[in-house]
Amino acid sequence: MEQEILFRPLEEDDFTAFVNLRKEALLNEPEAFGPDYATYNAAPLLDKEHFFERILKYPFSFALGAFTASGDLAGMGCFTSPYNMVKRRHKGVMWGMYVKPEYRGNGIGKKVAELILLAAKQDAGCEQAIITVTPPGSSAQKFYENLGFIQYGVEYRALKLESGYIDEVLMMKVL
Repeated sequence: MEQEILFRPLEEDDFTAFVNLRKEALLNEPEAFGPDYATYNAAPLLDKEHFFERILKYPFSFALGAFTASGDLAGMGCFTSPYNMVKRRHKGVMWGMYVKPEYRGNGIGKKVAELILLAAKQDAGCEQAIITVTPPGSSAQKFYENLGFIQYGVEYRALKLESGYIDEVLMMKVL
């Protein structure tokens, strides 16, 4: 049974859902994100609130959520553009993409990414989007390739986990 999903930018009232989904993402997919669960979870609530407030500057910095009819935040992705840097404002970074496992396979992640890229182009005036993907050759890399991203480099040993180092694939898409 397919649920109806509402896609919209996160707002101040979504803070708790954002924090909970971010913690879940860092816990379930440690190799896919720069921040680690333990540090994020131990951070004071005020730090998390300050971070959340900084990304609520639509259209130049935002988190886009996928909400179920019951209000559950099923997935999200974020975007940040250096709009105050004249020579860099033509590009932005897509980051923090995550869909809860029970909602995967229904196109939610694809729709979140497409809507972020559309807003980046139309509302923020970005000409290209950048994303980093770990590990190389992962299903995430294939996902972004299917969205039209191309690899332009690899940062070797970009992340260090207890299990070892992970390389990051640097990808971009002209909007």
